[in-house]
Amino acid sequence: MRINPRLKDDLRKYLIDKMRSEKNAVKVISSYNLGNEEKQLLKKTFPHYNWQTAKFIIDPSIIAGIIITVGSQVIDLSIKVSLSNLQNIVYESN
Repeated sequence: MRINPRLKDDLRKYLIDKMRSEKNAVKVISSYNLGNEEKQLLKKTFPHYNWQTAKFIIDPSIIAGIIITVGSQVIDLSIKVSLSNLQNIVYESN
C-alpha cells in the first residue's frame, strides 16, 4: 500500500510543529486548584516560560506544593518528593 507523498509531508510537518509546541508547553501540577494570585506569582517567578498555553492540573497525591514541567525540564517542589527523599536518607543511614 502506497501512501500519498503529500499526506506524508503534511503529517511530518504537523508532528514537527506538535513536538515544538510540546517542548515549550508549561504544565503545573498542584494538590489543589491554584488561585489567580498564585498563578500570577508563578508567572513573575518564571517569566521566561510561555504561560499563555499553560495547563494547570490537580493531583492530590502530591500532598502539597507544585510540580512544573516545561518540555523535559521538571521542577518538583512537592511534599511527596521531599518525603520520599527523606525516606531514602533515613533508609541509607541505617
